[in-house]
Amino acid sequence: MRRYFRFCVLLIIGLLAAGCMLPAQVQPAGGPVVQGSTAAPTEPAPTDTPVSVGIVEVPAETPTDTPLPPVETATSLPPVASTPAPSATPTVAPTTAPPATPTPAPTAPPTPAATKTPYPTGIFVASHRGFSDGSNYVVVGEVLNTSGVAVYGVKVITNFYDSGGKLVAAGQTLTSLAMTEPEVGNPFKLKVENLASAVDRYELTVTWEDVSLIEFRYLTVVEGAVGQVEVTGQIRNEQESVLTSIVVAVTFYDAAGGVVDTADIFLGGQTLAPGASMPFAIPLGGGDRVYDHFWIEAQGNLNLF
Repeated sequence: MRRYFRFCVLLIIGLLAAGCMLPAQVQPAGGPVVQGSTAAPTEPAPTDTPVSVGIVEVPAETPTDTPLPPVETATSLPPVASTPAPSATPTVAPTTAPPATPTPAPTAPPTPAATKTPYPTGIFVASHRGFSDGSNYVVVGEVLNTSGVAVYGVKVITNFYDSGGKLVAAGQTLTSLAMTEPEVGNPFKLKVENLASAVDRYELTVTWEDVSLIEFRYLTVVEGAVGQVEVTGQIRNEQESVLTSIVVAVTFYDAAGGVVDTADIFLGGQTLAPGASMPFAIPLGGGDRVYDHFWIEAQGNLNLF
């Protein structure tokens, strides 16, 4: 046992002595570090000296040139094809513009003529006027028939009121002509005495008869003239029968067709044979009368006996 133990000790000592004879490895000194490219690594050539991938350590004793960064290779551009210059477009000589046509100045549209309000259908007062004549109050007007058939005995009833709305008077009158034919005006005049200062307004009502036992015919007004105190003229019977109870009436109008005044005369028991003529004279009331035009009409009864 002692021999075996001794042999082991000697072997260990021998091995340790042999290890001390190996040369020590040289530790490389720090050097510059070169970064690797992002390109895929190239397979290194076989060498006896091991090289670490990505980092190469160079001993300080061996100077090495710092590699220059890679020179970028200029990529040659393809030759630019020359674009042929466009051919010059011939310049057209300017054409003389035609002379401007003068625009006519705008003209104002013509003012439409005033139109009357259409009349209703029936018998009614188409126009009237009230005025003071001294101490009296007078209402004049014209009844119009748009019913399509003649009516008779038209009566105009008038109520007069003061400024407080109190009824102060009432009156009635017949139209000048007994028969009121369609579309032919029939004048009237009503006077109330001693009420000129009391009357503030009035109301008109019309009544009539649809039939008559007497037949009426119009006479032709041959001529007529207005004087200071009367209207004179001549009428003629162009009917086939004798006419009697003749009435001649005159109506004065303003420029708008409104009634200004009226007057009439009843030629009592005179008769007028067919084709015969006779004069007339209609007395006028006092005062100035301002009017634009007038209309004279005459009517008589058929003399059946």
